[in-house]
Amino acid sequence: MIYKVFLTILALTSFESFAQNNLIRNGGFEFDGSDWTSENILIINPYDKHSGEKSGNIIEYTSPSWKGIDQTFSIPKNTAALQVSAWLKVDGVEKGKSEWNKAVMILEINGKGESIVSLDGTTSWSEYKKIIPINKDRSARLMFALSECTGIFYFDDVKVNALSQNDYNKLIEEENKKYEVKVITDATPLEILKLTNSGFETGLQGWRGIAEVSSEEKNSGTFSLKLNSNQPVWYGVDQIADIPADAKTMDVSAFAKTNNLKPGKNEWNKGVMIVEFTKNTSSKTGEDQPVFFISDVKDWQKFSKTLSIPEGAEKYRVMLALSEAIGTMYVDDIQVKFNN
Repeated sequence: MIYKVFLTILALTSFESFAQNNLIRNGGFEFDGSDWTSENILIINPYDKHSGEKSGNIIEYTSPSWKGIDQTFSIPKNTAALQVSAWLKVDGVEKGKSEWNKAVMILEINGKGESIVSLDGTTSWSEYKKIIPINKDRSARLMFALSECTGIFYFDDVKVNALSQNDYNKLIEEENKKYEVKVITDATPLEILKLTNSGFETGLQGWRGIAEVSSEEKNSGTFSLKLNSNQPVWYGVDQIADIPADAKTMDVSAFAKTNNLKPGKNEWNKGVMIVEFTKNTSSKTGEDQPVFFISDVKDWQKFSKTLSIPEGAEKYRVMLALSEAIGTMYVDDIQVKFNN
């Protein structure tokens, strides 16, 4: 019995420590530039920091070029995703010629860079965090840089945590719970819930799920939704809204494009846009209706479809996802119009 209890405690401890161990060494810059490749670019600041005694800075005032530091680290076995976070601020960062010429934080895996955040202007200390699914990669490189721009870039409390599949699933579940839809009761004032932020100009506001917005690719405005996955899993976002009482059909459209998207085993394992109809967010009133399944759309293209609203449906859910496909899909300018 004691042996079994010991094994249980050991398993729980291992589970917790799997995600808690920071893969980055000297992430708070308390040991100056130790473990960072900086080529005399890193400046240690004892005055302006998020926590501890020091922070790291990169400064450039006159000659905008790539000016950065990096650290290479090993990824443990059985890692499903990496959770990357850091406390950052910028002061007087002036964007260069291109959209990506800002203060940037990038994770490079297998030669491919994954943007964590890009900043310009002047900001206060804020934490930036992103979860990145991975395959069987065993090393990665984290970079901070002024990418052909000028100003001051501050960084502190840098962390990369390895997530097991269970850890990853739990985080996604917790993220989805933040956006649980409240069911209207008779005591609640009637208020029509409309689809919001359909162009992703305010980030992921109104949407639930783990994804990012991109300023590099957009059909219009400043941003679009970017879905990127290195694993054949369901990876996406959704939003629930109300259906007007007298609506019979709805016109749904969106602009989308892909980049190196590899479909999965089945015909529907592509980049998808699907609409679900329910009575109370849980009881389906019919089959899910697809708007598109795409895999090789190199330029922005508009997809539209008129959907019949099932009898008894009170709400609809727009789902945008990589359905067990690997690669990248961008989505922008979603429109929904109801017809009587």
